[in-house]
Amino acid sequence: MKYAVYENIRKIRELKNFTREYMAAELNMSASGYGKIERGDVDLTVSKLIEISKVLEVSIEFVFKFDVSIFFSESR
Repeated sequence: MKYAVYENIRKIRELKNFTREYMAAELNMSASGYGKIERGDVDLTVSKLIEISKVLEVSIEFVFKFDVSIFFSESR
């Protein structure tokens, strides 16, 4: 479960067509530092998660519960 949040951040960023560089600039950090967040190489603080969710324009709850499969489910 720990890595689901990091993976969700990456997936949401990609769906919004935001680059890692854009996210890093918005968060006032280096691109490599932001990359460590997406890879789960660093522990994510609550305050940083709040900042990320603001940049992604989603709620923190959305980041935790995001499931990319909702975009690809077939309804027949």
